[in-house]
Amino acid sequence: MKKQKIYYPVNLDLNGRQCLVIGGGKVASRKVKALLDFGADVTVLSPVVDKSIDVYRRSARFSVIKDKYHRKYLKNVFLIVAATDDPLVNTQVACHAAQKNTLINVVDVPELCNFIVPSIVRRGPLVMGISTSGHSPMFAQKLRHKCGPCVNQYGLFITMLGQARATVKARFVTMSARKAIYRKILVSPVLGLLKKGQVDKAKALMQRIIAKG
Repeated sequence: MKKQKIYYPVNLDLNGRQCLVIGGGKVASRKVKALLDFGADVTVLSPVVDKSIDVYRRSARFSVIKDKYHRKYLKNVFLIVAATDDPLVNTQVACHAAQKNTLINVVDVPELCNFIVPSIVRRGPLVMGISTSGHSPMFAQKLRHKCGPCVNQYGLFITMLGQARATVKARFVTMSARKAIYRKILVSPVLGLLKKGQVDKAKALMQRIIAKG
């Protein structure tokens, strides 16, 4: 019996990276949106593109090449998504990407991938990836929908913590002192106030905790 793969979770910095989506249908459109949302420079390669892809033409980080697949288009590409409806093309892309040691995801064919994409929950700087290691992508999606509403206020909370980092760093010299302040914030009512929609009170309380040290 073949051993089931277990994937190593990692967060990629795609800002300004060249990413290629091969295919022009609705699935490709969803992949394009996700890559653009995370700062990638995206090129779509397909003889024909769905009208849903046209909405991205206003982005300076998006372009379309209306042509059939050829390995020449893999030059200088950081990440590839193969989303065509032709298994032969998808297999060719995967083979060529493997030869170039390029990141490749073939949609719904995990055995051709060297990475898979988790189901993502994003709230501001908070990004949660839910993966079943390919066992059940549909269940991962179900968990995403279930978890999403539970973390709505966490994104704002993390944004506030990020905004406070410079102040904390300037005010408290040692790492232990900074950690102590963050612990006080984490156990304080700040998050509870955010959940109640009392944003101003939450921000004021965080500032008081930092000021008191």
